[in-house]
Amino acid sequence: MRILVIGGSGFIGRYLVRRLTDSGTHEVAGTFRSEAPAVDGVTWHQVELTSEGNIETAFRRTNPEVVVHLAAMADVGACERGPERATAVNVAATSEVARLCWQRDARLVFVSTEYVFDEQRGFYREDDAPGPSTHYGRTKWEAEQAVAEVVSRWSVVRTSIVYGWPAPGRRNFVPWLVERLSSGQPYVGSKDVLRTPVYVEHLVDGIAALVEGDHSGIHHIAGRDWVSMYEFAIAVAEAFGLDAGLVMPATGDVPESGERLGLDCSATMRRLSLEQPGLVEGFAAMRAKCSSS
Repeated sequence: MRILVIGGSGFIGRYLVRRLTDSGTHEVAGTFRSEAPAVDGVTWHQVELTSEGNIETAFRRTNPEVVVHLAAMADVGACERGPERATAVNVAATSEVARLCWQRDARLVFVSTEYVFDEQRGFYREDDAPGPSTHYGRTKWEAEQAVAEVVSRWSVVRTSIVYGWPAPGRRNFVPWLVERLSSGQPYVGSKDVLRTPVYVEHLVDGIAALVEGDHSGIHHIAGRDWVSMYEFAIAVAEAFGLDAGLVMPATGDVPESGERLGLDCSATMRRLSLEQPGLVEGFAAMRAKCSSS
């Protein structure tokens, strides 16, 4: 199968293209913005999402049967500070990807976010009504709607915090926290910011199942454990043999944010016949990845 991964050079993208090429049954192409990763078996194409014709050129060169669209402006604060750029990248570019998929009868797997929800209740199901409270969330919800309206065969994947080992020079929360606690520095985590963190390779397993299995509609793929950022940090410390006493709850002059997100993935897990690993399994896989590198 010919697969184009838009945003293949990003954190999730690098793991996904390796997973797809390792199967030995797919012809995989990926896009990058500034530097192509050194991943064997992948054809790379440089794409700036907001440059006219860039995406269409990648489609013409790869003639994909399935497209996975990962590329986005995903920093919530940056989207608030630069709403025009966020809308151009997250909405307009996704609409163009959707149009090209429809034009070529390609299946589209679009990776979205828990931020399409209102952050009030948390642990949202696939059929809960979106109501984003951030510009980032609004752009991703608009993009989801564009995908559903334009493409004849589509899947949307919403996920939560994704952790794992990033490429050199890049940052991810768990390795950053491990380094911080290893050097004796404290971390203050909110008890009122709730998420369902997922190890990147477990997320990629789910995305690959959608690529290879042709399941339409909305899907939630995240971790089993619905935890606060304080609890998440404690779990990191314990899993990596670090001093959990350095992790402190937000109190006093450190305001807590009521960001109640996280995803209930039970329906998707049943549909895809997948297990849903939690933090214990995710950290074990992450440690094993480090020791084998």
